[in-house]
Amino acid sequence: MNRSIFHIFLALIGFLTVLITGYPSRAQGFHFTAEVAKRTPAENAIRKAFSVCPPFFLRDESGDVIDPVHGMNADEPYSPKKTCGACHDYKRITSAFHFQQGRGEKVPKWQRERYPWVSSPGQYGGRW
Repeated sequence: MNRSIFHIFLALIGFLTVLITGYPSRAQGFHFTAEVAKRTPAENAIRKAFSVCPPFFLRDESGDVIDPVHGMNADEPYSPKKTCGACHDYKRITSAFHFQQGRGEKVPKWQRERYPWVSSPGQYGGRW
């Protein structure tokens, strides 16, 4: 089956599920947040079918949009909590084993020399 036809088929199945039941279930992988509640059933079905994040704005610690193309907050660092936390369970993700792996451990000399940006020998905060 053609890949694009397959994705359309999955989106249709998801849309019909939402249409029939009236809501997406936890088993389908949806996280119920304020942002998710604002979405239409069709949008949720499409997101579920593609299993990736749709286009989104980076946000700073205040939740303001960062848009360097238009000069909006271009000098502000992005906040994963405000950016990703709008749709994802930020607290659950950041307390997971692999996210915390290596936290508080000292970086060995060989690693510090080779990777000066690394702050821990583990995967704390993601892969280095």
